[in-house]
Amino acid sequence: MTAGELHVWPLVLAELPELLLPAAGAEECARAERFVFEEDRRRYLLSHRALRAILGRVTGAPLDFAQGEHGKPFLPGAREVQFNLSHSGDMAMVGVAMGVEVGVDIERLHSMPDYLAVAERFFPASESSALAVVEESQRKREFFRRWTRIEAVLKARGVGLFGVGAEADENWTVAEIAAPEGYAAAVAAPRAGLAVKLRRFGDE
Repeated sequence: MTAGELHVWPLVLAELPELLLPAAGAEECARAERFVFEEDRRRYLLSHRALRAILGRVTGAPLDFAQGEHGKPFLPGAREVQFNLSHSGDMAMVGVAMGVEVGVDIERLHSMPDYLAVAERFFPASESSALAVVEESQRKREFFRRWTRIEAVLKARGVGLFGVGAEADENWTVAEIAAPEGYAAAVAAPRAGLAVKLRRFGDE
């Protein structure tokens, strides 16, 4: 892995070799216990164990996570390795880059009473205006295509919903990631011209 690249692993959780994954950390196990349903706990732990497996191949540093101001995790022993994790439904996605912040988002498409109202509240003005002219039959798919790009930018910034409404300028790389039917996904980083590399789990 070299500078100038964004590496992205789309993960089908049911296809992960669970017996070969590293164990989750104590904090991850504690967080998993907050989920009401066992299947949600299982998916959460699988996605975080897969993240540990990927990072373990990228760096030899201890996988002792710390958190930034708004909760974004990092590795104190390998600050040059930037990473992000997203999971939704049966899917997860990991993004890793060297020396540049990275954000990923994957979302299972689901119905909402009013996509435009949500967009007007949370999207940058240019994005909500663009969604408003999309045909209603295509609005759900387009909403989540735009939402994942926006969320990936927010996660790369490490601000979460604190940064809602901010526009990403031309100094960013923001790319849609191919996802299975019923999902949308994206990756973002605050540097223009980065090459996006799709990876398969286990081929690191």
